[in-house]
Amino acid sequence: MTASHHTGPEQLLLQLLRRAGGEVPPPGPCSLRVPTAVYTDPARCERERDVLFLQLPQVIGHASQIPEPGDALVYDWLGLPLVTLRDKAGAVGTFMNVCRHRGMRLLQEEGQTHVRSLVCPYHQWTYGLDGQLRNIPRAESFEALDTAELGLVRLPTEVRHGIIWVQATPGQPMDLDEHLAGLGPDFDRFGLPDYRFCQQSIKAIDCNWKLIQDAFLDGYHVVRLHKNTVGPFFPDALAESSTHGRHIRSAVARNEIFEALEQADPQLDLRLHATFSYTLFPNVVLIFHPEYTSIISLFPQSPDHTLFVHSMLTPRAPTSEQERDHFARSFALIDEGVFEAEDIFVSVGTQKGLRSGANKSLLFGSLEEPAVRFHQFIEEAL
Repeated sequence: MTASHHTGPEQLLLQLLRRAGGEVPPPGPCSLRVPTAVYTDPARCERERDVLFLQLPQVIGHASQIPEPGDALVYDWLGLPLVTLRDKAGAVGTFMNVCRHRGMRLLQEEGQTHVRSLVCPYHQWTYGLDGQLRNIPRAESFEALDTAELGLVRLPTEVRHGIIWVQATPGQPMDLDEHLAGLGPDFDRFGLPDYRFCQQSIKAIDCNWKLIQDAFLDGYHVVRLHKNTVGPFFPDALAESSTHGRHIRSAVARNEIFEALEQADPQLDLRLHATFSYTLFPNVVLIFHPEYTSIISLFPQSPDHTLFVHSMLTPRAPTSEQERDHFARSFALIDEGVFEAEDIFVSVGTQKGLRSGANKSLLFGSLEEPAVRFHQFIEEAL
């Protein structure tokens, strides 16, 4: 793994090409260990939630999920009732989904919805799309209320590179430039702002969230675990990665990279010749497949339970029934056939193995070294 702050994804792709051509040797052997307690300790899980999830920017979705005023995302993924919506001026904001009168939840159902205002079902207190308190029935029954102070509790929210970022601590500033550590231009390079939300699945998984991150940072398993699905598209153990702040950019060569070797002046394509993934600290994975993009966010619910939120973005909205069917089949293949049946399968199986006490630590070799680096970043942050 290389540390990098200024080179773009093209540089990583060139390193892969040199590896494929034998100009650069593969990484040398190593044996690194991660204690099993980091996946099982309840106190550790609480600390991770407080420090990593409530105080760092979180990826909540893509701007194309709420294109019109009144479009909203309702979610409790962080253990808080939240709503992210677009107001009448087109701005995106996030609020606690909680009435300021008696604390009742305003919007009941999680998911995508459309609202004209937010009305509490208890006493009909009404809030605008900007979070401001608009109406109190029988207001004369209250003494000296300052309605300006009774707006919904707002969380720092920003749309950047097409992604909606939310920080779940009210009043705490969110510094996205510092958080992204220079990776923003990469996402623009992959066209992320112009992609469109296609579909989403949310799964409750019986394992620690870090086991899933480990799987996505492991180039060792690709042709083995995925041998009957996506594995045949990749040569074995041909991957490169770099760190940016506490984020990890990875590129796994696709078979097409060997065709580029035969060209005098190879024209490398970021999606054709490799599959790039970005592990955005702490809990997000962006995967740039040849035809579409996956955004995966992991939200721990307990040491051995995780919400796995996977959204598929496509270059454009489907223009025909045939194209809609093609994207639907592509989503089913990656979401159910690869992620659920293979990556999640081994993560859940590993959690069961951890409960047995057979291992006091997990062993990682040089082809899994990015996963160990990820754990080192968590230790630094905690």
